[in-house]
Amino acid sequence: MSLFGENLQFYRKRKNMTQEQLADQLEVSRQTVSKWEAGASYPEMEKILQLCDLFSCSMDTLMRENVSEQEVEDTQSYDIHMEKRRKRITAGVILIILAVASYELLIGIGVMEAVVNTIFWATAIVAILVFVVAGIQHDQYRKNHPVIPEFYSKKEKEHFEEKFPIHIAVGIGVILIGFLIGMNGDSLPTAKGMTEDFYYGIFMVFVAIGVGVLTYAGLEKEKYDIAAYNKENRKDKESDKGIGVWCGCIMLVATIIYMITGFCFNLWYINWVAYAVAGLICGIVTLILNNKKNKSE
Repeated sequence: MSLFGENLQFYRKRKNMTQEQLADQLEVSRQTVSKWEAGASYPEMEKILQLCDLFSCSMDTLMRENVSEQEVEDTQSYDIHMEKRRKRITAGVILIILAVASYELLIGIGVMEAVVNTIFWATAIVAILVFVVAGIQHDQYRKNHPVIPEFYSKKEKEHFEEKFPIHIAVGIGVILIGFLIGMNGDSLPTAKGMTEDFYYGIFMVFVAIGVGVLTYAGLEKEKYDIAAYNKENRKDKESDKGIGVWCGCIMLVATIIYMITGFCFNLWYINWVAYAVAGLICGIVTLILNNKKNKSE
């Protein structure tokens, strides 16, 4: 049996298909499929491409690699990579918001502005670098692993689908609780030397936690959507349209708006609302993108 024949038989059995069922899909005879698997003959290019689409694999993998061994390596590396990526992007999103939270908290307790600015920009720079590293590593991983077989069980996916709405609700709920604190900051008690900016900082901490939950849940949803990962790589897209990246961009825009309205127009007492709106948008974007992916499959 040829390597191609072994791979074809492996993919067919993994999909619980008989030779006759595969033959019907390819519009060939069962004997033809049997000959392919035995290495007695090879399909024409059109049929090879159909097989690649059917089994979600590359032509090079189907024809030249030992897929039974490669699959174990790919599935393990995919899960590890996506978990690391999820943690890094979530950490970046949280850091960029905590940069603003630290600014408000420290201003609220009377720390020197030079010190506050240093801490703010140091935290923001670290967050940006985390995004850069995560983006480059994911792009490189996609180039090295363009196709990943479906290996998550139905039970694993169903278990996540049950938790996902709860995570979204918790994330949005935390943001709204923080919003109530920030909205009433000027009427809450303050210690000597403390200003209401301290409560705006508390609000931003809640936003960081809430958006972190939304991002973390959204990226877990993306991890389980292997079909979308393979489809995206087949189209050879140049940019990552992941949920976490969109949320990161939204929060960066919110930060820009926050800084401009604060330093240029002195609207520190109200411009924190930009983060509340950004957090809610992240939740909406998460739901829309996942719904769009499901419909496109």
